[in-house]
This record gives sequence, structure tokens and C-alpha cells, in this order.
Amino acid sequence: MKIYIKLLGLLLLAGVAFTTACDKVVFPNVIITDLDTNFFPGNFIDYEYPTFEENTNTFRNAVIADYTGHQCPFCPPAATAAEALADENPDRVFVATIHGSPEPGGSGVFQAVNEDFPRDFTNPQGLEMSAEFFSLGVGFSGNPRGNVNRVPRDDGFYFLPIAEWADKTDEVLASTLNVNIQAKSNYYPETSGVFLHVETDIINELEGNYNIVVYALENTFVSPQKMPDATTNETYVHHDIHIGNVFEEAWGRGIAADITPAGTKISTDFSYELPGGFTNEDMHFLVVVFNRDTYEIEQVIKHEF
Repeated sequence: MKIYIKLLGLLLLAGVAFTTACDKVVFPNVIITDLDTNFFPGNFIDYEYPTFEENTNTFRNAVIADYTGHQCPFCPPAATAAEALADENPDRVFVATIHGSPEPGGSGVFQAVNEDFPRDFTNPQGLEMSAEFFSLGVGFSGNPRGNVNRVPRDDGFYFLPIAEWADKTDEVLASTLNVNIQAKSNYYPETSGVFLHVETDIINELEGNYNIVVYALENTFVSPQKMPDATTNETYVHHDIHIGNVFEEAWGRGIAADITPAGTKISTDFSYELPGGFTNEDMHFLVVVFNRDTYEIEQVIKHEF
């Protein structure tokens, strides 16, 4: 029987944004937790939640979401460009390779599975994101297309051709940091489960609705890929493959709404069961905080466990 621990509360005074004493402002800690305790190999009463030191990071990071397909002959150069930008900016730029197309259901001919292309790289969350971005009319017009933190151009499009990824990445890396993220985890090979604990610091006051979502990514996988010269590379190495989101939620969960003052700290707990045959050496997480109203990503970190 699964037992879930769920709690949403404000420490200090429930429902009070902040209190003052001797002219000192004390901001709230928000705790959002949702753990499947079956992943813990023992009595969960003995589980120790980690604590976090002060987050001293001052940089905004970037994630390049590369929307692709294994039967898309135009897509390998996009993957190469995205990986090159990540290599040039270690610990600042990350890649999420999402197999989805601008279609009402998110899938198209480039994702088709057959005896020559046997692996289905799609997943429900990736397809939902693809379909929604297609419906929004934000430049997702074909594969390959990508976005960098979903930061728009002047025309409002944030899905961009490959040639614009580098400049947009530089723009994001040089922009103001409004949100900090740090994460710790505990992985249990015997249950194939992981508890992921995230602390989000609001650096500058936020206005609007903000969500946190965790992408699960497979590091590499060798599988056929159509190439620009119309051949098929049978031993193509796919990188940073999006295999779904934690809790199977395309858009994650809300952590801030309306006006969130600078200084607020938000603790969020996640549990995740690794896919069959996977270990922690096969995959990693990207933890993303984004504006649910505009879709723009404020901050992203990579977490290996």
C-alpha cells in the first residue's frame, strides 16, 4: 500500500506573508511536500530531510529545449548545436531533447516507430508540451525548433531556428537572476526510487503565477536516426533525452502566486521511480522554475543523483 505524505503550509504564521519585529522583516518558508514513502527502504519515521546552506549563486542558467524526431533528417545539426552550447558553458547551459512536433497531439511523422526506428522516444508530458506550444502560435512551426528558457524575440516567438540559439543563450546568461534553485536527493537502488528535495529562493519580487517542474532525462542512448544526407545512422548517439516529468505532470506544481516578496524560500519535495532497467548512472534531472502565465523559465539547474 502506498502512503503519501502531503503538506502545504507557511512556517511562522499560517496565511501571513510576513511579520515585522523591531523593523526587521521575516519572510516565510513555504513547504510543499509529496513523497511516496514506499521508496524508502525502512521505516519512514527514520528518514532525515536534508538541510540547505545559503545559496550564493549569482548567475541565471539556460536550458535549450530541442524539439526533435528520430526520423527528422534536419534534426541532427540542431542536436550538435545545442550540445556545443552546453559544452561551451558548463554548469550554466543544459539541453532537453524533446521528441515532439507541432501537431494537435504533439506527435508527427518524425516520431513514427517502425522496424527500422524501433524505439518510441515520445512520452505523454513531452507530447502535451509540444501540442500546447503549437496551439499558442509561438513559432513552433516544424522540427527542429528550440527555445532558450522560452524567452521571446521582439515578435513574441520563443521557438527559434538553430541559427538564433547561440545569441539567445548569451542573452539569457547575461540577464538578471530573479530565482535561485538548489537540490539534494537520496537514491535507493533497492527500490529504484529517489527523493528529490529542492529549495527555491526568490531573489527579486515576483508578480504572477510560478510553477516548479522536474524533467527526467536519459543521458545517452544509441538508436537509428535519419541524417541530412538521407542516410540512416544506425549507431547514432542521442543525448539528454526527455523521458518524462516527475509526477507525470507536464507543467509541474504551483509554488508562487500574485506577489511573492524577495527573500521567500520555498521547499519542494518530490519522489520518482526510475524506469525499468535504469540506474542513477543512466539519467539526471533538470529542475525548472517558470512563469505559468508567460511560460518563461526563470531558472534551471541540473541535478545528478
